[in-house]
Amino acid sequence: MKCWICGAPATTGEHLIKASDLRSLFGSCSQVAPLYFHAPHKRNIPVGSIKADRLKFKGRICHRCNTAVTSPHDKAWEKLSSYLQKKIARDSKTAIVDLSKPFPGATKQQLLNVHLYFVKLFGCHITEHAIPIDIEPFSKAIMTNSAHSNVYLAFGNSVNVTNRKIAGLTPIQAIEQNGSPVFAAWFYIVGNVAIEILFAIDHRLIPGNLNAIHPSDPSKTLRLTKFKA
Repeated sequence: MKCWICGAPATTGEHLIKASDLRSLFGSCSQVAPLYFHAPHKRNIPVGSIKADRLKFKGRICHRCNTAVTSPHDKAWEKLSSYLQKKIARDSKTAIVDLSKPFPGATKQQLLNVHLYFVKLFGCHITEHAIPIDIEPFSKAIMTNSAHSNVYLAFGNSVNVTNRKIAGLTPIQAIEQNGSPVFAAWFYIVGNVAIEILFAIDHRLIPGNLNAIHPSDPSKTLRLTKFKA
């Protein structure tokens, strides 16, 4: 199997939900005190380690891409995720987030890094489920440290009707024209934070109420969306 990012032999698996997000939400886990994984075909599968393959994409990437190349992207999301979790926990009605708070002095670069973290996850999602979206621009964005022109992020408060600790991904939902996706979306959810990751060949396809952002946007603020359950 080849790494979809660079083409080298693929030897590592990317976490479905970032390991730091899982630790911050659930703490440590073990065979005695496992996490419980829900899959479409089966629920309540015990997982005794955050490093377990069950918690990773089946589509693999190489060690270099999963460490050196994308490490700044991982670290940027870890910082923003922690900041959002704490801010929303203090005030669930938070509507605007000043990105210069978690990213003082390097807001634009760090927002690009967050964008590229989700580009990586999107690419893993596409390759694992054979979604007919061209993977080349995702690879190029990561390899050149530049934004994917068709990927946008919408951040918001996750409405948790069960009041339980939950983390997960949703399947990719796509709209096609002439056999090719023109719009696709999926959610990354960790605790009280939800991110909708969007692919649109034309930004006008994205609903305005999502407050979706792109690294090319000049604003240094996030307008949070109240996602419905």
